[in-house]
Amino acid sequence: MAFEDRYPTVINFRKRLNVSEVTLLALNGTTGVLHNLFPAFHSSGNVCSVDLPFQLLRRRPQNSWIMASTILFSTVAVVSAFSFFQYRNLQRHIEEAKKSGFKYSISPLPSQWTQSWLPLSKWGETWHEGYEPFRRMNDDTIMIVSAGGNILWTCDPEIIMQVSTRRNDFVKPTEMLDILNIYGPTITAAEGEEHRIFKKVASPSFNDKNFQSVWTGTVEQTEMMMQKWLDNGGSVSNLNGDAAKLTLHVISKVFFGKTIKWTEDDAKPSPGHTLTYERAISTVFEYNSTIFLTPRPILNYSPLKIHKIAKEAFVEWRKYMEEMRDSTAEHLQTHDLKEDGTLLEHFVKAGTPGLRSPELSIPEDAILGNIFIFILAGHETSANIFTYAVMLLACRPDFQLSLQTDIDTLVGDRKASQWSYKADFSKLMNGHVGALMKETLRLYTVLPFLPKVNKTKEQTLKSGNQTHILPRDTLVMINTSATHRNPKHWSEIQKTAGDGPPYPLSDFHPERWLQSSDSKATYNPPEGAYVPFAEGYRSCPGQRFAQAEFCAAIARLFSEFSVELACKPGEDYASTLEKVEQQMSSGTVFEMGLKMKKPVPLKLVKRKA
Repeated sequence: MAFEDRYPTVINFRKRLNVSEVTLLALNGTTGVLHNLFPAFHSSGNVCSVDLPFQLLRRRPQNSWIMASTILFSTVAVVSAFSFFQYRNLQRHIEEAKKSGFKYSISPLPSQWTQSWLPLSKWGETWHEGYEPFRRMNDDTIMIVSAGGNILWTCDPEIIMQVSTRRNDFVKPTEMLDILNIYGPTITAAEGEEHRIFKKVASPSFNDKNFQSVWTGTVEQTEMMMQKWLDNGGSVSNLNGDAAKLTLHVISKVFFGKTIKWTEDDAKPSPGHTLTYERAISTVFEYNSTIFLTPRPILNYSPLKIHKIAKEAFVEWRKYMEEMRDSTAEHLQTHDLKEDGTLLEHFVKAGTPGLRSPELSIPEDAILGNIFIFILAGHETSANIFTYAVMLLACRPDFQLSLQTDIDTLVGDRKASQWSYKADFSKLMNGHVGALMKETLRLYTVLPFLPKVNKTKEQTLKSGNQTHILPRDTLVMINTSATHRNPKHWSEIQKTAGDGPPYPLSDFHPERWLQSSDSKATYNPPEGAYVPFAEGYRSCPGQRFAQAEFCAAIARLFSEFSVELACKPGEDYASTLEKVEQQMSSGTVFEMGLKMKKPVPLKLVKRKA
């Protein structure tokens, strides 16, 4: 009698695996494992078959024995299939990397093979690593190869400009940025026609009239901030918190028509709210990772404290945005939208049924999405840059004095209330204040990396005399931290005692942006070597807004006061400076932007007449 007739419970398992060679399994030892477990294992072409051992197959099998064998075999089969697919994908990506002509490294591999480039794959550490991974690899562009796909990291200005300016060839990886759309579609995470429409809606708001409002509002808010410090005996205990308040007040007034007094942070919440306007948005920023990454059902019903806080802030800020949207829509029902209207007015008109036109129409939820993204971009980032600029000046009193002298020369004896965007902005931006901003943005980039992807087809990239072929769907990461420290374009660093990677205090040299007595021009880096606001069609639309706000705040503060490090009792200046340097380097983290984990105490000192 035939085996199959005699033992009807015989199981013949056949699994088709999408691989070109069964021998690939041998590289992982999988074939040997299968032969040891199942002597009847055999392969032919793309087909792998296993006849379960005779001993396991009886007319009256033991259920537990068969169940264990089945689970074991299923596990081995799944692992084998996964190994096949991963190995096959890795081989394909290696071939693509070879074809590209770029220097590449393979992940995962033993640590001694990866220590030169692995920090690039830890995005939160990108800023701290600076140029070092590229220095160790001896190249300004590196392709990291894995079974999951290839990532091209670059700090080469020539490649940066090509990727940034070829808008149809390289686009934003929208699936990566989709986490920003927590309230609705945003201009930041949009591409193609959707982005074009969002940009068309927003563009009219960036005009000289609104820049003057930015200027006036910033001067007023800076004076309120200074008064708070004076009321506290000149002590500045949380510079970044105060800077965030300043920038939030300015952008709320200019973009959304909402006036906030400096002392309103402790006021009671508005009717119908459990949090104040400021508390709601600041908590959304503080718990951004929780809000972005936690599925809504979990966020809504989780008993965990972190989820409850995040949910309350998320809901409260939505309610504030809805109120601003609804009141603006009601106003526009009876008033025409002016060309130089606020950003909120332009988005409400474009997204509200009955107000929007067929030529310029966006989804209704895109109103809230874009209110959120603009307040995020214009609030947090501006506050962080202002904070680091003031800290750098406190650590470099010699340049602070030069900056104050330049401000005195440019504004003269005029009161701050007489300053204006039209009369003073360009002069300040071309002087020491502008040099301070440029150098601060070089050292503390808004984003440590800028992502792009060639979604539809392979692209060519030129670097020097070489032409490279970039495989389709390769993620390109412009490493701004490394770009702004590339020794081919920036001076080498002389490290100071307390400074740590990437040595921002040691590398602080704002004089490079100023015209010296023995030079006919300021330093002008090659295109692509300095990209604080990105380049090309997707460059930051709020660049001038940020520059006007920075110039007004710095000029107002340092026209009247100096800022110094606050030494603890019994601590000398050198020890204090060393600790501050550590806070500004190793103590800096990436949370929606670069910021120090702990505030550094400062003191406000009245300038001598």
